[in-house]
Amino acid sequence: VVVMDNLSAHKLDSIVPMIEAVDAKVICLSSYSPDFNPIELWWSQLKSFLRRFAPTTTEMVDKLISVALDLINPKHLRNWFASCCYCTS
Repeated sequence: VVVMDNLSAHKLDSIVPMIEAVDAKVICLSSYSPDFNPIELWWSQLKSFLRRFAPTTTEMVDKLISVALDLINPKHLRNWFASCCYCTS
């Protein structure tokens, strides 16, 4: 499942066919609906994670983002989708 908001890159004509070509389902959100977008929950956690370490260089930020991505597990993904009212079973 790919959840797409109204980011201009998501509106390119080639995006949906590429996603569907790998048998993924596309869900397009209506405007101004961050409550239904699981990535918003990750952005919130990422910002908190970065604040804890207070990076002072772009290299540190890049490394911390990489670490944060490595910490994501399937349970996190299920919880983020469930929090946005998506079925996770």
